[in-house]
Amino acid sequence: MENRLEALRVEVDRLIYKKQPGKIRFYIEHLYSVARYCSLLALKRNLNQETAMITGMLHDIANVNGDGGSDKHALKGAEQAKKLLKAMNQYNDDEIETITTAIARHSDKQVIHEPYDELLKDADVMSHCFYNPEFPISEWETKRYKNILDEFGCNFIE
Repeated sequence: MENRLEALRVEVDRLIYKKQPGKIRFYIEHLYSVARYCSLLALKRNLNQETAMITGMLHDIANVNGDGGSDKHALKGAEQAKKLLKAMNQYNDDEIETITTAIARHSDKQVIHEPYDELLKDADVMSHCFYNPEFPISEWETKRYKNILDEFGCNFIE
């Protein structure tokens, strides 16, 4: 059987490289850093790493496809991820449901949901906050960021 993560990376790369040159770096950096943070958090929280990484790789797919819009990108992304994963014919319905539910909920960072939903929200915040330590942390991400740092035994520096 083909490695599912590598097959998915090929599909995600195809989508990214269709973008304007100025957007390519952003999408590569963000999607794949979220996927790696998902992997780390999955290890820490005893969740499936592959499922976590797929969730991270696809979480902003609607933005990559130019069909997001900030308030709807999570729901549209869940629909697009479902279509892509079904077309690849390598994922079962339970996996697709877990992945797409997390994607649909990832923008709702003030509400606590299921484990993969929370993993994705946290990985997204990690990507935003660790991108450049000189950038300010968004007010709506601060509490979640502090909790993540605490989970890893790190101190929040103001």
